[in-house]
Amino acid sequence: MPTLSMTIEHNVPFHNLDPMGVVWHGNYVAFMEEVREAFLEKYGLGYMTMRDKGFVEPVTNLTIDYKSSFTYGDTMVLQIIYKPTIKARLEFDYKFFRKSDGQLMTEASTTQHFVRIENKELQFSRPDFYIEWQEKWNVFTND
Repeated sequence: MPTLSMTIEHNVPFHNLDPMGVVWHGNYVAFMEEVREAFLEKYGLGYMTMRDKGFVEPVTNLTIDYKSSFTYGDTMVLQIIYKPTIKARLEFDYKFFRKSDGQLMTEASTTQHFVRIENKELQFSRPDFYIEWQEKWNVFTND
């Protein structure tokens, strides 16, 4: 089964730093959103596409493992990897590397569940458009 992933770069500006001179831990969530949104658009499953199908996808689980700190002037290389699942949710892994030396700085993961807009109910089976998307990209799994 192919792996769907993509990588973007993000330069660390001064306003992303905390008083210790490193990227504030809360900013990583925004960085993950940035690469996730780019990934979903690239692969034809953007948030507005899913909204037009009647669903929103809130983050329901988030884990972050900070290994080292980015500082002012660093360039982050953010990688997102889609994790195929038979469940009615989107699962992603993230890796943050420092461009200058390739060091792995942070690893993270998110889970997002499908929620119907009309009644705000959690979807327990994969929506048809999601199954079609998984089949299109050959990332359908029965696990």
